[in-house]
Amino acid sequence: MSFPFAIDLITALWLGFTGACIGSFLNVVAYRMPRGMSVVWKPSHCPQCSHPIRAYDNVPVLGWLWLQGRCRDCGQPISPRYAIVEFLMGLTFFLLAYLELFSGGANLPGGPITEFTGAVQNVWYPQWALIAWYGCHCLLLSFLASLVLLSIDSQPKSPWRWLLAILWLTAFLAIPFWKQATSWLAL
Repeated sequence: MSFPFAIDLITALWLGFTGACIGSFLNVVAYRMPRGMSVVWKPSHCPQCSHPIRAYDNVPVLGWLWLQGRCRDCGQPISPRYAIVEFLMGLTFFLLAYLELFSGGANLPGGPITEFTGAVQNVWYPQWALIAWYGCHCLLLSFLASLVLLSIDSQPKSPWRWLLAILWLTAFLAIPFWKQATSWLAL
């Protein structure tokens, strides 16, 4: 295994773990928002017995697997959806790291925004425009995932109001990037 490949893999795994943690938070949002609960103040807990989930059991995907999908305290099943959402968000952040960050932005309109490739040259020696694109795409995917989860949990009206707000926010945040992208297309 070559050094650049190892750094790329470790960086992508770290970003994937970050995505899995965000997926865990999106599960909290989807569970608590429809019930009018705070998404910040009460620690994660079992939906059946309300016992707080221990920190070592709250590791995305692995915690659910270690507990075999059951609460450590009451033994009641915990929905596999939690692990699935965490896994999918982690996988998305992982793949987007390879497709966008490590390629220099080859997937962006107008092609790559830097000639550098790999994690060392684009992440560890930061290419801030590229990192901003990656962050914007991860943010948008996270918002869309939360809307899907809320809509699955039979909240048909509320997510669409959120969708409009998210689309406006994303458009507002992306304006500087789109201006730069259109200037590349004009070259």
